[in-house]
Amino acid sequence: MKISKLFLVIPPLFGMALAGCSDVSQGPQGGHPVSWYLHHQKKMSQEVDWCKNSAGRDKLESCKNAEKAFDNALSYNAKKTLHSVGKALS
Repeated sequence: MKISKLFLVIPPLFGMALAGCSDVSQGPQGGHPVSWYLHHQKKMSQEVDWCKNSAGRDKLESCKNAEKAFDNALSYNAKKTLHSVGKALS
């Protein structure tokens, strides 16, 4: 196969491979566990907003995880702050 033909074949194959990496039906930040959302709280908020925009999305696993992380974010942030203050005082 000539190299010029490879340039016609490879980009579409690469695009199809990347398309499988993100499941649009799981939201803009979907497919992550609760711990990921706690470490990426801006993206967690985007996911929670997306989940609330349409009925039925609350049943999706990514919406459940984002909501659970949202509920735990306050205590997670407090623990993180206390840990930082403790280090600074040591």
